[in-house]
Amino acid sequence: METKSQIKEKIGDLVRDKKTQLPTLPIIVDKILNAAREEGTSSKDLSDFICNDQALTNKLLRLSNSAYYGQMKEVDSIQRAITVVGFNEIIGLTIGMSVFSTFKENPVQEVFDIQDLWLHSVGCATAAKEICMKIGVKEGEKLFLNGLLHDMGKVIFAVYFPEEYRAVLEHAKTDKTFLGYKEKQMLGIDHAALTGVLMKKWNFPDSLVFPSRFHHEPIDCPLEYRNHAMIVGLADFLCHQVGIGNSGNPAPKVQRTLLQELKISEKELKGLLQVLRDKRSSIQEFFHLMK
Repeated sequence: METKSQIKEKIGDLVRDKKTQLPTLPIIVDKILNAAREEGTSSKDLSDFICNDQALTNKLLRLSNSAYYGQMKEVDSIQRAITVVGFNEIIGLTIGMSVFSTFKENPVQEVFDIQDLWLHSVGCATAAKEICMKIGVKEGEKLFLNGLLHDMGKVIFAVYFPEEYRAVLEHAKTDKTFLGYKEKQMLGIDHAALTGVLMKKWNFPDSLVFPSRFHHEPIDCPLEYRNHAMIVGLADFLCHQVGIGNSGNPAPKVQRTLLQELKISEKELKGLLQVLRDKRSSIQEFFHLMK
């Protein structure tokens, strides 16, 4: 088993080396991210990008017609899906599914149940949207992707340091300690920071990097994205409370000041928890369609 300093050095090598083993994302993700940056990109432009990938198109149509979105009329085209689901959420789904498929063949199952982690992530994406609706934040569609990808650092740990990360998970469970604390203690970096590193490597914009990177420490997040980091952090906590999937964290935490900062009352918090309980079956169906 490698030491903490060796692991930290190895992580640095993974990131710096242009020939790194870190997975690269499909070309469509670059195209989608570039399209998202261009203010003049229309729903037709986005549809044209996506329709070049038939497998992705089919998945998006199945998702758009799932109980998760509750459409009475069949969604039969990507352009219609963009109208129904939302421009930014379709971008998030496209990127999220590409990331999921990138890691599909990696042997992380020996370390933890990745199906449970992905389900937790879909739940977190849903919770982030619900929080945004509750407090009147318009970026709910964008934060959907942050919810999907906020725990990617755990996958990197499991793929590249399986023995060491299995030990971290076991220690956290035995000690009933917050997982991020054990990661820092035993590996020198936590999963949120590693998620940020990975997103930077993939040239994701700051609006995606920072809310995911600081979802456990929103106070340290750059001011422009601090509210978004708080929303992702609260969404993560709510999913743990409801028991949607399993992120491997035996002692989830949330700063109580988050509720004050986001202007969410205890009554509203209970309402959000009930919404997630009510959506559990549609979240599970959504997850199985994403795979």
